Amino acid sequence: MTENTAALINEYLEKTKSVENREQLGALNNEYSTLFGSDAEDGSISELKERIYALVSELITLREERGRQKHRASTELTETEHSEILRVQKLIDFNLFAYHFQPIIRADNGEIYSYEALMRARDMQGITPFHILKYAEMTGRLAEIERYTFLNVLHYIEEHGELFEEKPVFINSMPNVHIDPASSDEIGQLLNRLSDKVVVEMTENSEYDDAELNDIKEKYRGLDIRIAIDDYGTGYSNISNLLRYTPNYVKIDRSLLSGIQSNPNKKHFVREIIDFCHENNILALAEGVETSEELRTVILLGADLIQGFYLARPAAEVLRELPYELRAEIRSHRREREDGRRMKLCHAEKGERVALDKLAKDGINVVRIGSGYEDGTVTVAGTPGLDSGIHLEVADGFHGQLILDTARLTAAPGLPCIDIGSRSDITLTLVGNSRLDGGGIRVPKDSRLRTEGFGNIEIELSGSDYFGIGNSIDSYHGELVFEQDGTVSVTADSHAGVCLGAGMGGLIRICKGRYVLKAMGSMNVCIGAVNGHSDIRMLGCDIYAQAVGAHSVVIGSMYGTTEINALYSSIKCKSGSILSAAFGSVTGEHASVTIESVRIGFETGAECATAFGTLSGSSDIRITRTGIRVEAEGKKVLLFGSENGNTHLALTDVDLKAKLSTELPACCFADPADSVISGGTFQLTVNGAERDSLVL
Repeated sequence: MTENTAALINEYLEKTKSVENREQLGALNNEYSTLFGSDAEDGSISELKERIYALVSELITLREERGRQKHRASTELTETEHSEILRVQKLIDFNLFAYHFQPIIRADNGEIYSYEALMRARDMQGITPFHILKYAEMTGRLAEIERYTFLNVLHYIEEHGELFEEKPVFINSMPNVHIDPASSDEIGQLLNRLSDKVVVEMTENSEYDDAELNDIKEKYRGLDIRIAIDDYGTGYSNISNLLRYTPNYVKIDRSLLSGIQSNPNKKHFVREIIDFCHENNILALAEGVETSEELRTVILLGADLIQGFYLARPAAEVLRELPYELRAEIRSHRREREDGRRMKLCHAEKGERVALDKLAKDGINVVRIGSGYEDGTVTVAGTPGLDSGIHLEVADGFHGQLILDTARLTAAPGLPCIDIGSRSDITLTLVGNSRLDGGGIRVPKDSRLRTEGFGNIEIELSGSDYFGIGNSIDSYHGELVFEQDGTVSVTADSHAGVCLGAGMGGLIRICKGRYVLKAMGSMNVCIGAVNGHSDIRMLGCDIYAQAVGAHSVVIGSMYGTTEINALYSSIKCKSGSILSAAFGSVTGEHASVTIESVRIGFETGAECATAFGTLSGSSDIRITRTGIRVEAEGKKVLLFGSENGNTHLALTDVDLKAKLSTELPACCFADPADSVISGGTFQLTVNGAERDSLVL
């Protein structure tokens, strides 16, 4: 292509920007007749120019149609509508969109699952999303709405991700509206970067042929973007059409949920939709829930997620959690679905002594503490041997004392016996012998629990995943401070969990008392965490702990890092596993263990085990004035650290007696330069032979 031809093409394309109709295009083409009429160019240049001409011709056709739509709109609209359309045109011209975010709530526990981004007109009172879409369609500008929706919301998520706390945002889309290639590429790049934080929501439409629908699905599947179908139950909705979309979520339309509690036909239809979703691994979302009765009904029917004004309205400020009363209501309805009983609630007054036997006779199964007051003392008293069938809920923000006096509590399915709300600071005073059946004490990340008293508490756990005192396997726990003089006993025979702690970890301070912890399952931790970092400090306590399972940790973190400090205590522990650690971690990158003036006994039968440190990463172990007794048998068992040798070891005045049966040539692979051993006595037997050195 000659420089002159390229310059003419650029000049021609620049002038087409101001062309509005075919008459103007004809005049422009006449002006550049030599550009399109020349036979002297080679075939490829001629073909390129013809393609340019065809694209420009198609563009002018679209502009003419848009002009006709504007003309029809201007002649057919009322004065009010004419004012509205001008405001919408300004909104689009200058991208004056704002977005409010409405939470989507989990139906099992009332926690926020995700958010939906909803379009608003910035500083334009009276202009609603209805007006925007109406006039944008009327003037042929829906593609601009689609483009701005994606770009604005995606940029906002990228710049303010911390507001959503890793929860996904639903973005409304009109997939039959085509946007320009440049914007489409930019949107694709953003979606690719934010794939785990976005759900694309579109209305089901049977007018899409299979090829169009496959293109839509492949585009989003290729970016690993989840899909939601909106307004299901209206228009083209049917099961066979839904199967064409294979979405991740189905949003059941408000029209099916309005007054559903008293409409058997709606109940039947919604139940069929939810059952179909569950059979096909789709989450069912009930949208537009506006009353307590509707909320209860959709939860009883099995909805997974809920959205609506009753729970939270859209707002510019991202809501972090529902009010406590709403979360408690959702959990109550969920329990009713699971065990067939509607929860009967009693509010404990400030300073009240709650008698469990009397409440049980009245059919009460929930006692709520802290509703209407933020501090004070409540006593929950039972009768020896009486199983009350009652569990406790502590409201958000309660700072006070809960006295358990010979109380026996029972967890509802999937819930703890004592559920402490957010931002709470609870002193749990133990009197007599109390017992928790089926669940423990939940302490959320932003709360604190301190125990005291001379009483004992026994916790018997059930369910696939468990926690005794702390939080669930996918959560952090708040600060746990144990200062009671009595015994805390936790027994779990389940799949995976933590006796004292939570899956993601937190701070644990054990300052007094006696502890009997037994964890049996596939992944078990007696004190600490499963996946996260655990910070454990022990002082003046007596611990017996047993962990039996495929992977087990007595004190520390199963797969995360850990920091353990123990002083003036007695700790006896046992494990039987494939992978095991007594004080430390199985696969964590780092374990720091500091022990002084402690009596330790450890017995294990594991394929791979270490008494102190981590089996996989680096270990920093400092033990002073401590007596240690270890009996370990397995393919690869170690006293300190891992086989990789990245172990820093400092032993001062340690009395160590260890008997190992293992295939390894040493009980510690630390570099001699990283090992400082002074004072103390050592009796080390490996495979029946006495050794005089701890390190290889």
